[in-house]
Amino acid sequence: MFFITGMSTFTWILLAYVVLHLGPEYIGALHGFDLDTKVLIHHLAPKKDFILTIKEVFLIVGSLALFIEIAKAASSKNFGASETLLSFMVSIVFVVMFFMVPWAQNPTFLLLGIMSLIDATGGFIIELNAAHKDISIR
Repeated sequence: MFFITGMSTFTWILLAYVVLHLGPEYIGALHGFDLDTKVLIHHLAPKKDFILTIKEVFLIVGSLALFIEIAKAASSKNFGASETLLSFMVSIVFVVMFFMVPWAQNPTFLLLGIMSLIDATGGFIIELNAAHKDISIR
């Protein structure tokens, strides 16, 4: 159960991103997939199409994950330092990969890293506010 509720959602997004880039070498079903692969094409009007690629899907999922993580931190009674620490570690991995790995040096990965950092910082702030309410100094 820890892998679902205890781990940061951004851990799974990071793993999916890595699998997308390294997976085609090892997993035949992923051959031909990259960030620009079209997932959805919807014809709205003549000469007007709505095209959704994998990079936009990552950003949509990242936005939903940020909402889920902040809601989880704000409402969970068992949310603690371990989740915040894991979120900060995932954020650090995003930053290091952005600067060190060539295929991670793109705007999509940067925005996912910023979302991860907001998640970690938000969890830390929520945890501090909860601790502040528990302790009253007179």
